[in-house]
Amino acid sequence: MSLRSFSLLLVLGSLAFSLVCSFLIAFYGEAFVLNFLPGIASDTELVFKLLLLFQLLLLLLCALGTGLFAYYFLYGYVMRPLRMITASMNCFAEGTPAILPDFDRAPQELIELAAIYRKFSTSVTDAHAHDIDASRVKSDFISTAAHQLRTPLTAIRWSLEALGKESLTDDQKMLVTSASEKSRDLVAIVGTLLDISAIESGKYTYTFATTDITTLLGVVAADFAPLAQEMKVTLESRAPAEKVSNVRADADRIKWVLNNLIENAIRYTPAGGFVTCEVRQAPSRVEVLVRDTGIGIQSQDKNNIFERFYRASNAISKNNKGNGLGLYIARTIATDHGGDLTFTANPDGPGTLFILSLPIAL
Repeated sequence: MSLRSFSLLLVLGSLAFSLVCSFLIAFYGEAFVLNFLPGIASDTELVFKLLLLFQLLLLLLCALGTGLFAYYFLYGYVMRPLRMITASMNCFAEGTPAILPDFDRAPQELIELAAIYRKFSTSVTDAHAHDIDASRVKSDFISTAAHQLRTPLTAIRWSLEALGKESLTDDQKMLVTSASEKSRDLVAIVGTLLDISAIESGKYTYTFATTDITTLLGVVAADFAPLAQEMKVTLESRAPAEKVSNVRADADRIKWVLNNLIENAIRYTPAGGFVTCEVRQAPSRVEVLVRDTGIGIQSQDKNNIFERFYRASNAISKNNKGNGLGLYIARTIATDHGGDLTFTANPDGPGTLFILSLPIAL
């Protein structure tokens, strides 16, 4: 039975019961009242009032009976299956799908809704399982390929570096130096692919410890001083005005993030520009700010800048060495630490401001 049929049946039943009550009172009500109260036979007005009261009581009993029947029907026939569907949907939304049993008694609309939900949840579950399998196959392939490539590429790099120490002509030295640089780039890409594989497979491990982020930032900035000088960019690491808290972090992983942020800032800043690094205290966390006066991030690229293999068009034209994976890995490391990596336009002029936030060590 559908809900529309039940509603119509309930209305018709109530109307029929009311008509029967009115008919009984009209034909037998007066005799019934006079039989119990023979002394009021001469008082027509009182008899009429009692008949109206009697009819009202019957109608109230009719309404009460109809309400109880509707409540019992709705609870057992409608509300119970509806609650089961809702509970199953909540479990599905939380990632733990629950089996929705067939209904023995339910309106046709709810039976159809349950069937559509079962079909939908099955399709989504199957698609999710397919995506997981595809991602696992892809990660396994990347990991295997990267491992297979790393050993010969490392050997090639060492061979080129050894060859560069031999007595060569200027043209030969230039070719060997260029090949050696390209081999180092390839080894770095292979390392990045291995990191991506480890992240996607859940094997990217951390060793958390209390870390002085101010000292770590100073070390990284000092490491990039030669690159900044080569690119004719002023690199400045500013000491905080007040001592900031230590953070809970894997120093090697966070150093990788800082390396990525500072190197990007230098490479995407034109000659004569500035890159500044500083640390500041925030409630329950410490923030590392890397600010540059470079090419900036265009509005159409802001939503995709942390996606894998994504590179903004102005970044490609400025520097063609990137692979679009650095910021993805950097943000993953930050979020795995319980922090975040965000960016905004440089408030002091052209360029970009990246903010790495990390929880303080308790």
